[in-house]
Amino acid sequence: MAEIKVENAVKTFGDFVAVDNVSLTIHDQEFMVLLGPSGCGKTTLLRAIAGLGMVDSGRISIGGRDVTYLPPRSRNISMVFQSYAIFPHMKVYDNVAFGLRMRKVDKNDIDRRVRRASELLH
Repeated sequence: MAEIKVENAVKTFGDFVAVDNVSLTIHDQEFMVLLGPSGCGKTTLLRAIAGLGMVDSGRISIGGRDVTYLPPRSRNISMVFQSYAIFPHMKVYDNVAFGLRMRKVDKNDIDRRVRRASELLH
């Protein structure tokens, strides 16, 4: 994993300020948790980092590369949603491997990474 840096991120929806000048750094291999009440901007910030929503101002970088205006597929990052976002007709292994397959990752690497992820869940 690479370092994620958010600098002075602002996101508004009309008059509502969802993300208000947020700056943070998540270092490589660091485990970080965003906590706050409903509607405080956690999901909005995560969506901006993943590229699923844009900030009005500020900068987002991943691994030292400015990704603020890059589409999600160019960011090499994923987001796990609170509600189910799986393919119900597929096995767990295939759901976990799906994104890697779409990026045409080598089958042996997919297998290694899916098994490692599943071990973390035990």
